[in-house]
Amino acid sequence: MTHPAQRHRFRLINRELQFGLAWRMMIAYLLFLFVGIALMFAPSMLRLATGSKIEELAPAAREFLVLHNRIWPAVLVTLAGVFLYTLFISHRIAGPIYRINATLKKMQEGEYPDKVSLRNGDFFLETAELLQDLSRKLAAEQGKEGRKT
Repeated sequence: MTHPAQRHRFRLINRELQFGLAWRMMIAYLLFLFVGIALMFAPSMLRLATGSKIEELAPAAREFLVLHNRIWPAVLVTLAGVFLYTLFISHRIAGPIYRINATLKKMQEGEYPDKVSLRNGDFFLETAELLQDLSRKLAAEQGKEGRKT
């Protein structure tokens, strides 16, 4: 299998797939993140809710405010990072799917491409190699049938 020249310009190949995957990942990570944050804030919140003496409440309130000031900027950076990383990874999925689908459409039309090329680092390299082998086999069989008639 050949690999085309590495393209450095990032663009969305399948916008629906890539953004859909990124949003699903964001929602999943957001749920896990909020559970973790709730666990981090729980001891301070519990002390604030059950404490009655000012000596107990002051340290818990300070801890709660410190956590609040530190956590939310980290949450925003994490969510943005997860979203962008998911778009980057989905590019390695959407590109091969696009090329494999294009090859299958050509095969439906009776063309049998000799090569199915993917970029270095793309997923589904093995699938592309199988499709390439199938295309070559069908082209050879088509050639044999063409000679018989």
